[in-house]
Amino acid sequence: MSNPSKSTVLFDALGPRGRRRVLIYSLLSLVVILAILALAGLQLDSKGFFESSRWVDALDALVIENTYIPGLLNTLKAAGLASVFALLLGALVGFGRISPIKFVRFIAGVYVQFFRAIPVLLLIWVPYTVSNTTGTSIDGFWFVVAGLSIYNGAVLAEILRSGINALPSGQAAAGQAIGLRHGQVLRLIVFPQAFRNMLPAVLAQLVVLLKDTALGYIVTYPELLKMSQQTASYYTNSFLQVLLVAAIVYFVIAYVLSKLVSFIEVRMRRKVPKTAAAVTAPVALTEA
Repeated sequence: MSNPSKSTVLFDALGPRGRRRVLIYSLLSLVVILAILALAGLQLDSKGFFESSRWVDALDALVIENTYIPGLLNTLKAAGLASVFALLLGALVGFGRISPIKFVRFIAGVYVQFFRAIPVLLLIWVPYTVSNTTGTSIDGFWFVVAGLSIYNGAVLAEILRSGINALPSGQAAAGQAIGLRHGQVLRLIVFPQAFRNMLPAVLAQLVVLLKDTALGYIVTYPELLKMSQQTASYYTNSFLQVLLVAAIVYFVIAYVLSKLVSFIEVRMRRKVPKTAAAVTAPVALTEA
């Protein structure tokens, strides 16, 4: 058996031979990836992709002002509103998942299992198609917000349930012992502690939500991808360049938010006292 002090949560730490093998495979993978990138670069260069004249339109001040900035603002607007609705819906369904009422747990469970299994694209496109078929005029913005809210609400509900159930069972038992009702135990004792553990996962899911706003192109919502696509279609000589600039904007936003999530996670860990805790049972708030 390996040294417990060198074990990880999922597997034992690698020995010298295992580390050498991983290093060799990593170097080989790096060489293959660099070769693929070099080949792609040569192919693009042969097509004039890197010529300055191909980038003039993509970086033109009018394109930035009329494409990237409005598209980014529309993306942030949809992501912001969908995040609010998803958090509210996730909290409602998440507490329903641990409700003492069996029927409420069943309904919340059906919602979570069903909508987590449905692709976000369908949640946006199907209602939009039905709306067009019935002649109802609804802005594509609301289909994007609704689809993202419904899907991410289901994911956030599971994050909430998992975060609460991960707490030691004694936390809820102590509240019940002093006469607190189920809702008071959740609100005053369990949720404040679980929130700290859930926050990094919640923020990470909201980053995914932001990137998923790109699916709004299917309902002609003028978010960053849709507007960049329209502009790229107009400047055919700079088609890939315009889309690449849009991709860089997405990357910068997602990268900054991901770093923010990592920073918050580190700060949260520092606030938790280091104890040699034994394995504890999850909070027994509901029946299995």
